[in-house]
Amino acid sequence: MVEQQIISTSAPITAISWTGGKDCNLALLHAWRDGNFDVRYLIVFRLGTKQFKAHPLKFMEAQARSLDLRLIIVDFPDVVVDWMDAYVEGIGKVRDEYGVQVISTGDINLVGMMQRNWMERACEGAGIKCHLPLWDIDKEKALNAMLDEGFEIIFSCVKAPFFDETWINRKLDQTALQEMKEIIERGLTDDQLKSGLKPLDLCGERGEYHTMCVFGPLYKLRVEMDLSPEAQKEETPVTDWKGNIHNSNCIWTISLKETEVEVAVGSSITIIK
Repeated sequence: MVEQQIISTSAPITAISWTGGKDCNLALLHAWRDGNFDVRYLIVFRLGTKQFKAHPLKFMEAQARSLDLRLIIVDFPDVVVDWMDAYVEGIGKVRDEYGVQVISTGDINLVGMMQRNWMERACEGAGIKCHLPLWDIDKEKALNAMLDEGFEIIFSCVKAPFFDETWINRKLDQTALQEMKEIIERGLTDDQLKSGLKPLDLCGERGEYHTMCVFGPLYKLRVEMDLSPEAQKEETPVTDWKGNIHNSNCIWTISLKETEVEVAVGSSITIIK
């Protein structure tokens, strides 16, 4: 039986910034058990109708049904002049339409050249609070906590030079964790260091890999997927982005045919433009 959320009478209405991956799932669990957050929504930020292959929308819809939480999609226009303004406006609409007072995110540390957490700034601009339960957490402890809690996690996107296509659809378990630690211990070549590549982050905070959660302690049903056995390969030029987020010339992602749960359990999906 899924554990019930026990909240204080003054707990603010809370949404979880959602991709379906490991970190936002752990953030959800923290907020759910805290008692000071009334968790009601999962919120996805999306550029128009563009799909992020590492986090398929169908997959996130199935997760929302299993978690019995409403999925809110904030759609940005195809052309965005100022991303921070776009986030502030989108969060403001969620605040006004759903009474959201807090957004909880699974961010762990600063990314790239950022000097302050992006979601924290956006929430502040929209007049609500940001909850960062994983901020500065020890990354190996975070991954072990996910596994100890019974989360079932698969790799949905991996990037060279750290990974190859054999990691796609693979479970993130103790064996995978040990192999990632060995990749970090091997380090980088002189040429890779000169190119600006940084060592593998154990939690993939620089975009080296992405994940999706199939099951966890708050899921009523396991998310069943129809996946192609072969990963999708995309070759891209190395960019000048500082960090590993776009610094890869080869990316592999899951190929999702269909995603479903056995029954719908009352959640619905809202798109905000």
